[in-house]
Amino acid sequence: MPDFPTTLTAIKAILAKYKLAPLKSLGQNFLFDHNTLEKIVNAGSVTDEDLVLEIGPGLGALTWRLAEKARHVVAVEYDRGLYGILQDLFVDVPNVTLLNADFLQVDPARLLQPWEERVLQFKVIANLPYYITTPLIFKLVESGVPWTTMVFLVQKEVADRICAGPGGKEYGTLSVMLNYYGKAEQIGNVSKNVFYPAPQVNSAIVRITPDWQRFDPEVYACLQRVVQAAFGQRRKTLLNAFGVLAEDFGGKESLADFLESVGIDPKRRGETLTVTEFLTVAEGLRSRKQRDTR
Repeated sequence: MPDFPTTLTAIKAILAKYKLAPLKSLGQNFLFDHNTLEKIVNAGSVTDEDLVLEIGPGLGALTWRLAEKARHVVAVEYDRGLYGILQDLFVDVPNVTLLNADFLQVDPARLLQPWEERVLQFKVIANLPYYITTPLIFKLVESGVPWTTMVFLVQKEVADRICAGPGGKEYGTLSVMLNYYGKAEQIGNVSKNVFYPAPQVNSAIVRITPDWQRFDPEVYACLQRVVQAAFGQRRKTLLNAFGVLAEDFGGKESLADFLESVGIDPKRRGETLTVTEFLTVAEGLRSRKQRDTR
């Protein structure tokens, strides 16, 4: 493999060679710390049985390390200028496939379909663009791809929200949905000083291990409605916040009766519910929807 821009000097040199500059509008901050790059790859336990999807490869520093260990890497880069650099850098690397596209407009399942018969595990490992982190994560979760591991380098604030527990201001939709989808954990913090240009905030590495024995798409869809109702009006009691769901439960009184029957005080606020309690409400919603369609 060629020499990749994995130092601050090398990053500046290759950008100058191609007459490019980091675009703030696309959240381009290039990571150049070797230890952090290794920590990200190790967090994914990448082996030659894996296909790894990378979103926003930038100048290819992480892509290079992933390609050394994975059977195949599919890297999706939105910026056409960076995509041109990546084409030159990876021209002789057969286990890397590059795509110049907006990932939010890509069907991940269709993108990875050519490799379904050739790999044992699908993983996603990426330094996510900060300005679209949340929609990217939800797109991956809802893609239908049977990921075995997801590792993200994200803004520290987002990492705190993903791993938050009930009661705090960080606890919200992202916390509940991702901790239903699987086990979420912070692997380590990353200083803003190991990026060029340096962002205004620090970052963190997050790993999500999907729980396919528990995950049910129908429950997920109901959980999404329940959680959005609860956190859309955080200051209201559950009974009032869940007003948009009352019709599904046969009215507000029936909703209150249901909450009390499963041990949830209707006067509580959404931020106090555990993931398990949210799931109880979601499963109640699903059972009523199924009953109404019979």
